[in-house]
Amino acid sequence: MADKTVKNIMNLKAMVDKGSNKIIFVESDKDFIDVLLSFLTIPMGTIVRRASKHSVPLAIGCMNYLYTSIDVQDFQTKACREMLLCPTMGLNLIAKTSN
Repeated sequence: MADKTVKNIMNLKAMVDKGSNKIIFVESDKDFIDVLLSFLTIPMGTIVRRASKHSVPLAIGCMNYLYTSIDVQDFQTKACREMLLCPTMGLNLIAKTSN
């Protein structure tokens, strides 16, 4: 049986201001927009936790302070702390409950 490779291509057209080297307008197909909007489903706790583990930690406004303050608080259970600091996305919960 031969392996089939599928190439997913997303087309983008961008208008760039050459003077300031900034993007003014982008035109794309539906697939690119779907991928872009799917990033909004990632919980902020996950983003802050992963950004803080880099060699040069990324600061995301006051989110780093909020994340740290939750980390040092006393909670009744470890599960309460983990729910806030290491949230799971909806699709992960569906996969866990369906098994």
